[in-house]
Amino acid sequence: HGGPGLVIMDFTSLVPPWLDALLIAPFRWPAEPHAGLWLGAGCLAGLCLLLGELTSSLLFWLQRRRLLAMQDNLLHYHNLSVDALHAGDKTAYLAANKLAHEDFGRNFFAQAAVGMSGLWPLPFALAWMSLRFEGITLYHIPGTDMHASYVFVLLSCYLLLRLIFARCRKHLPFFSYIEGIKRQARERRGTARHF
Repeated sequence: HGGPGLVIMDFTSLVPPWLDALLIAPFRWPAEPHAGLWLGAGCLAGLCLLLGELTSSLLFWLQRRRLLAMQDNLLHYHNLSVDALHAGDKTAYLAANKLAHEDFGRNFFAQAAVGMSGLWPLPFALAWMSLRFEGITLYHIPGTDMHASYVFVLLSCYLLLRLIFARCRKHLPFFSYIEGIKRQARERRGTARHF
């Protein structure tokens, strides 16, 4: 029990009946239970992937000027530090290299935030699946006492769909537009000089 004023909500109460019925439907289409599990998990993983990719692409689009400017600055200071090194100017090299490292940190965390924003649907999908499949052993791992559960099935489907999506994204509407913005920025930016 929580303290005074603390309300602990059951996840079940957050899932409206229409959404539960929609999510469970593909699991029931095949007559064979294992086939239904894989089909349903595949549909759920596809929904997670689509919602997540739309989220991260939209977030990139909204922040594109700032994100691309950070990448431009990173390359600019890197190239300045390389030029200073080749010119034998240690002071200029250290100053430019310090700025490049600072921009690298900012750029890394900004890109990671955009990328990680695409994973938000997975915990909700796993929580919903736990309501339906918790405690059900799907596959025994030979030679061990371990077994694979709904988590293994959903994540396997998700990873497979992510690999397929990575190859197709440049051909899909909106995603191809985002990829075009990134490609044009890379071409305009140029390449990093080598030490």
